[in-house]
Amino acid sequence: MNKILNVQNITRIYALSKRNVILRYKNSLVGFFWGFFKPLLYLLILIVVFSQVSNIENFVLYATSGLVFWFYFANVTNQSIASIISSAGIIKSLNIPVIFFPLSETLSELFNLMLTLVVFSIVMHWFGMVYSWKLLLVLPAAFLFSFFTLGITLILCSLNVFFRDIGILWTTMQPALFYLTPIAYPESIITNHYAFVVKFNPIYYFIKLARGLIYSPDLPSLTLWMHCALIASVSFMFGYFIFNKLKNQFISAI
Repeated sequence: MNKILNVQNITRIYALSKRNVILRYKNSLVGFFWGFFKPLLYLLILIVVFSQVSNIENFVLYATSGLVFWFYFANVTNQSIASIISSAGIIKSLNIPVIFFPLSETLSELFNLMLTLVVFSIVMHWFGMVYSWKLLLVLPAAFLFSFFTLGITLILCSLNVFFRDIGILWTTMQPALFYLTPIAYPESIITNHYAFVVKFNPIYYFIKLARGLIYSPDLPSLTLWMHCALIASVSFMFGYFIFNKLKNQFISAI
């Protein structure tokens, strides 16, 4: 990792991230705002389906606080899973560390997340979000979530080089993972028999952390912060280990 963190490589990562953002919205009429409309569309669907049965106070803010982070995770993994395969020409012709491609996708989506949070923080004020100093803690929460997401991304994009079904399998699993995460419903409605299923889902803890900062009047507990930090560290280290083990075989496989 130390070899990556030098001025030249940081410049390369920045250039790749900037390229991702430009290409994503090239020839688009509304550009970045597509990243805002997608969670908004889901929010409207969740309002219709869940708001009348969930009995959650201020449902719009509750659901939004989870949706924004969920879509960050979904976008990063969906766009990064094929990042190595789609960049095969560059990888074979230029001496660029392969990890730069999933890393740049993560950073470009983190930039989009920051912009989305700004837009939603303005809009959600009309739905009861209270401006306070604890909203600043959304930034470290987002960075922790990014490390977790990057770890998952490194595993997925590494395996996808050798087994192209991984991308299809991942998009198939995502809806189930979405509904296994308490985004549109309170965790209190889950019976004790199935509570362990939700708590086994690592995304649950990051959504809970974000919701504690954006929706709840109380600060998230130190224990929750520690859980998220531990999950992010394990995810990133395991993902980097898998990626590092397989990267020398990428060129022959793509």
